[in-house]
Amino acid sequence: MVTRIGLIRHGETFWNRMGRWQGHAAVPLNEEGMQQARLLADYLLQNSHPISAIYSSDLKRASDTAQMLADRLKKPLTLDARLREIDVGEWQGLTGDEIRAWDGKRFEQVQRDPFGTQRPGGESLNQVAERAIAFLRELVQRHTEGYVLVVSHGGTIRTILQRLAVVGEGRIWVDNTSITLLRYQHAEDRWLLDAFNVLEHLGTRRIVPGSDG
Repeated sequence: MVTRIGLIRHGETFWNRMGRWQGHAAVPLNEEGMQQARLLADYLLQNSHPISAIYSSDLKRASDTAQMLADRLKKPLTLDARLREIDVGEWQGLTGDEIRAWDGKRFEQVQRDPFGTQRPGGESLNQVAERAIAFLRELVQRHTEGYVLVVSHGGTIRTILQRLAVVGEGRIWVDNTSITLLRYQHAEDRWLLDAFNVLEHLGTRRIVPGSDG
C-alpha cells in the first residue's frame, strides 16, 4: 500500500510581499495569491493523479487556497489546526530586520537552535513537527492508498520534510502554491520525496521570495 501526499504552500499574501512574519495571523491572500491558486487548480485538474481528498490549515491564507482547489476539483475539504504555521508569538507582523533590532538576543538563540527554541510567546519547530507529523500519521492510516492534497505553510512544510529526513537540515525555500510530493510506503513504514517545490503551473509568474508563513 502506498499513500501519496501533495504538500502545497498557500498563495501569496501582502505580508509575504512585505517580508512580515505571519505566524497565526489571519492574513488573506492578495490578488496574486488568488491567481496562483486558480492556476494551481487548473493545473491539478489537467495533470494530477485522481485526488481522494483535500486537507488544509485553518488559517485564512491556507484555507482560502484550499477552498479554491476543492471547488475546482470538486473534492471534500477538511480543516485541521495542526497544519498551521509556527506560532511566532511576539514577533508576529514584524520583519526579520525589525526583530533583529528589537529582540536581537532571542533572535540569535532561535537561529542557533530553531527546533529547540520557542519563539517568544510562541512555538518551537519541535512543537510544529510534533503536531504536523501526528496529523500525517493519522492521514496515511485514513487514506491507505491514493493521492491526498495538504495545504499548509512554508515553515510547516519545511519542518515536515526535515523531521521525516527526506531533505537535509540546511535552509530550503518553499514557494507560494508550490507542490511537494511525498510517498508513504506502508509495508516499510518509509517516507520518500518524489518531487520538491514544483511550480509548473506558475510559468514565469514566480516572484522573488518574501517572508515565510
